[in-house]
Amino acid sequence: MDAERIVRGRILTMDARRPTANAMAIGGGRILAVGTEAQAERWRGRRTRLWRLRPKETAIPGFVDAHAHLGTDAWRRTWVDLGGCASLEEALDRLRARIAGASQGEWIVARGWDESVWPLKRYPTRHDLDRVSVSHPILANRVDGHLCTVNSAALRRADVAPGEGVDLGPDGAPTGVLKEGAADRARAAIPRPTDAEWADRLAEAASAAHALGITTVHDCVDARHARAYQELRRQGRLTMRAVLMPYDDLLDAYLAAGVRTGSGDEWLRVGAVKAFSDGSLGARSAALFDPYDDDPRATGGLVRSPKELAALLAKAHGAGFQLAVHAIGDRAIDVVVGAYGRVLDREPRDDHRHRIEHFELPSDEALASAKDLGLVASMQPNFVARWSGPGELYERRLGRVRAARNNPFREILRRKVPLAFGSDGMPYGPLFGMAGATEGPFPAQRIAAADALRAYTAGAAFAGFVESDRGTLAAGKLADFAVLSGDPRTEPLGRLAVTATVAGGAVVHRRRRRAPDGGRTVY
Repeated sequence: MDAERIVRGRILTMDARRPTANAMAIGGGRILAVGTEAQAERWRGRRTRLWRLRPKETAIPGFVDAHAHLGTDAWRRTWVDLGGCASLEEALDRLRARIAGASQGEWIVARGWDESVWPLKRYPTRHDLDRVSVSHPILANRVDGHLCTVNSAALRRADVAPGEGVDLGPDGAPTGVLKEGAADRARAAIPRPTDAEWADRLAEAASAAHALGITTVHDCVDARHARAYQELRRQGRLTMRAVLMPYDDLLDAYLAAGVRTGSGDEWLRVGAVKAFSDGSLGARSAALFDPYDDDPRATGGLVRSPKELAALLAKAHGAGFQLAVHAIGDRAIDVVVGAYGRVLDREPRDDHRHRIEHFELPSDEALASAKDLGLVASMQPNFVARWSGPGELYERRLGRVRAARNNPFREILRRKVPLAFGSDGMPYGPLFGMAGATEGPFPAQRIAAADALRAYTAGAAFAGFVESDRGTLAAGKLADFAVLSGDPRTEPLGRLAVTATVAGGAVVHRRRRRAPDGGRTVY
């Protein structure tokens, strides 16, 4: 086979056998050769195209986001974006702007508000949203997705009775702040897009992810998300490889269909079953042993009892599934590690690669057990970049001592626990996230750029059982790579940009540049 394309320039393969290369030959959607220019040139044919990287550019494996919500984002892209709002009033103004063009009684749904960056560091309430509208139902999701606020009209339309997760004011009436299951029940009242609309939005979300250098996502999905991926694949429009992580309520359906972890192909593959053990620090619903520093009454809570969690893990593990359990607080992490230990003690399985998602506040005992049990730490360095600074959210929620122990990437690597990086979509952007891992405010968080890059490529591929064909650049592997504006080994990661992204040998993103003389756009 002649090469369809030869890439020349600085190449970081993330392959220990050949860490760097000067050229790469690509054909049939895969890498034919990686090495010297002479080795790549052996594959040249009459129609081979040459791609010379600019002097500072560096090719790396395509990023693998080990914890994404791209299927959900397909819907969320239609919501009002409150990310970046510097105050509650700015968020309310954005909602008013959407209402100006809405039909009578239309739902107004928003995402991304983060009270931790507002002057008044409190959650919005229904009274705040009622100032925007009392006729349009409004639901505004916090950035972490574990909490939302609704106005009075939305409370009337949604099936949310007073109970767990429904915040009550001094007068005993709902404040409009809903957590965890209560928030999910409120969201269930929002009209959904059609499957065709969902697929179109998913294509847009994939394109946005490609612009960040991402070629594979481990996507947490429900049935509708999975159908959107399948529809794009059927139409020949799927450009994002996905390791689909079905929520645990789909487990019985997957078992009945004979589907297990690893089912699928190089584009769509079934990954781990996704389950929850607790909530988030932002919503004060992550399960802690000691109270939150800024609310001595709160310690968070477990989504399901340890017995229920162990039964779920045993069922999925026994059927041959990989598991990925959300655990953020130290109490939740201990419960999850203990449940994994009991399951693996009763039914050992080699290379299970069971995962703990987030793993933000592990105890020393949990770190040791994670190593002994062969668990994978699937973590989000963008959380450190966003919330771990002095006086920021983590320090306010946890106090300085516990905040200094959160997201201990360095300790995880020291103990040789497999580390995979993802974003949880808060926000997407591997370069932003890796900057958090290399420049974190606390020593336990800071790791070398090469280790951060490995966690976002080879480490994330390992976490999804797909390291045989992606995560590193080597002959025979998929031609999935990103081109950075500089060398990530020597330049600050946060200052780099993705200039191009390639999936299966096809360019799925190329950054536009202006000509030096200000003339036409060049590439």
